[in-house]
Amino acid sequence: VGGSMTIHMFGAYFGLAASYAMGPPSDLTQAGEAGMPDKVSDVLALIGTTILWVFWPSFVGATETGILENEHHCIVNTILALLASTTMTFCLSQMLCHGKFDPVHVANSTLAGGVAIGSAGRLDIGPGLAISTGALAGAASVFGYKYSSPYLESKFSIYDTCGVGNLHGYPSVVGALLSIAFIALDPDAEFLTQDVLPQMTSQLLGIIATLLVSIVSGYGTGALVSSIGGEGLLSYMDSEWWHLEY
Repeated sequence: VGGSMTIHMFGAYFGLAASYAMGPPSDLTQAGEAGMPDKVSDVLALIGTTILWVFWPSFVGATETGILENEHHCIVNTILALLASTTMTFCLSQMLCHGKFDPVHVANSTLAGGVAIGSAGRLDIGPGLAISTGALAGAASVFGYKYSSPYLESKFSIYDTCGVGNLHGYPSVVGALLSIAFIALDPDAEFLTQDVLPQMTSQLLGIIATLLVSIVSGYGTGALVSSIGGEGLLSYMDSEWWHLEY
């Protein structure tokens, strides 16, 4: 539920594969300067994060309003996972940033628990595992921003300018993999259609299929865009596409 695999996982790795196929910006210096955040963008991002945080439990439980038990699990699990990812984000951000908080971490990684918990949102996993899922997702997200993004840029020319891999990609994989084990904790859930081992196998195959389809289709889309795109466009500049007075 909550699109943990079908939206977050698929979209993240589709985008990363498309970025790899398209290659680096034509002017790295200009792209780097234009892509830097400023005070206005940071404040707006944090406002957006607050709104998403408050409403995320309803995203996960939206499809379960007709079944009270499932809806209850979705809401409680999501709130606990978000609390855990938020706590982990602030702890790690301060640890990795010399005693200060990075707005990028706070605006994104605090939501990682909501991304991850969707794969097991309806299962009765208890508060401890919901918190653990959120904490692991938050850690994966922060470490992704700190280490993964620079590595992907330098080694593979994958420019994840919005950090979709760190907020949506890694946390969704963490949640999906944990959900395989969580099936064994709630094998009698009414929405499970198979016995424990076949259901766990189906979940694993679903993860693999999602990753394969997203990466292949994303790479193909990126290659297509590159083949028909214009040359010499400045990166991240609204004036390339919009008539602006500023």
